[in-house]
Amino acid sequence: MPAGFRMLGDERLKARLGELARSRRAAAMDGARGPELAAPAEGPAPAGGAGDPAPQRSAAAGCADAPRTVGTGRRHAEGLGVEASLPGGEWRDEKGAVFVHERMRSEIERHRMHWGRLGEPPGDEPDLRALSAAGLSRALFLDLETGGLASSPVFLAGTMHWNGEDFVLRQYFARHYGEEAALLRAVAEAARGFEFLVTFNGKSYDVPFLAGRGVVHGHRIALPGRHLDLLHPARRRWKNRLVNFRLTTLELYVCRRRRSGDVPGEEVPGLYHDYVRNGDPYRLIPVFHHNMLDVITMAEILGALCDAGASPAPAW
Repeated sequence: MPAGFRMLGDERLKARLGELARSRRAAAMDGARGPELAAPAEGPAPAGGAGDPAPQRSAAAGCADAPRTVGTGRRHAEGLGVEASLPGGEWRDEKGAVFVHERMRSEIERHRMHWGRLGEPPGDEPDLRALSAAGLSRALFLDLETGGLASSPVFLAGTMHWNGEDFVLRQYFARHYGEEAALLRAVAEAARGFEFLVTFNGKSYDVPFLAGRGVVHGHRIALPGRHLDLLHPARRRWKNRLVNFRLTTLELYVCRRRRSGDVPGEEVPGLYHDYVRNGDPYRLIPVFHHNMLDVITMAEILGALCDAGASPAPAW
């Protein structure tokens, strides 16, 4: 597990509260799974990364030693935060804490033999060739969910890395606005030791947004020195083949997968602000699914870009 990570609470209480949360949102979440990727709230606890102790499911709010979701308005009657529905724990330092949801990719979809392998990229893509030569274990995938405006907080940072056997997905979640600073520090800690940062449109959005929020909190966000923004090589590679270069378009025509039950990006900020006010997680859980699909899709696009023969299905 990452430095500063600790598990929350008691397993039996976690299981009971997880059942309550899942029963409340069962109708709302019907159909929220894609054709291969399941919603992250279900399934067994993750096995952790290479060398990490196996995490257990976290306890929900209600334990004496477990942090509760802090809302500025009416708290949900049961007081259930995301900890009741998602396996994970806390990243904590001397200044604060942030919730961490961790899964292995093989818990979400069937393990594929090609995971962890990168082919031979075209000769005119030096960044892709450098990453392929270094190996996928040197890369950290990153995707942010924010409150919408430039002055709004980062509330969810999804990361993924290859541990030699599986992809480790970690999502750092600010349970209230006051945890954003801890989230930023946790992301900076997670980035240590990686040579490459992999994003989609991250040069224009994710990295500047992180840097700006770091300035607000007086914390410099150190990220890997080499940044591979997949949007740009995708445009160069398939500029005459696709109608646009949104991530979901590449997912459909390059990865050959259509999302089902996804949360529209424009709805994400409102869902978070509503969670902070009311503390009810059932409408926010699909945002974790959305973010997790984004980082998984990045890995698949990277694999296609490193395959000189990969060609998207016709987009018209």
